[in-house]
Amino acid sequence: MSLLPQYRKDVKNDEESVPLFSSDDDSLPAYPPRVGESSGTTTHNVTYTFVPRWPIKGSQQDALGVLGESKEETIAIVQRGFNTLAEYSPDRIEFLSPVEVDSEGKVRDDRWGKVLDEAWPGFKSNPPRRLRVQIADGPGDEQRRNNREKKIVAAVVTGIFSPFVLFGILGISGFFD
Repeated sequence: MSLLPQYRKDVKNDEESVPLFSSDDDSLPAYPPRVGESSGTTTHNVTYTFVPRWPIKGSQQDALGVLGESKEETIAIVQRGFNTLAEYSPDRIEFLSPVEVDSEGKVRDDRWGKVLDEAWPGFKSNPPRRLRVQIADGPGDEQRRNNREKKIVAAVVTGIFSPFVLFGILGISGFFD
């Protein structure tokens, strides 16, 4: 049976035995580095919701990301996060913030307001938790979208009521006698 190795304690004055940090220091380095630690700035997480509106094709998508220092930086972040946005010019991408939020953090009545360029500096101290991202309407897009929605409603109403009208006409003419 072999003997276990014996360890000896070095003298405290030995350069290699001196601890790198004193136990009184609360700001020990961490790995991975804490968010914003190296640059002195703090980043904030934001839930982005991309909502494509006709004529833009696609479905609603959500992503958790960081809020950029500026609108331009935030646009670059969402263009990387949502591939559809990369196809559009940055000046057509707009952000919306919830107008009213209930006690559970849900948007009331689906009301969103545009985030103006002047609001971005204020996000450093009071960042939004959620932002909606959409493509700004081009010339005539809103009117064409409204016309399309009216046509869809008319087609649905016609589809629902046309059998009743047809049976009513045929019943009056005595077709079922």
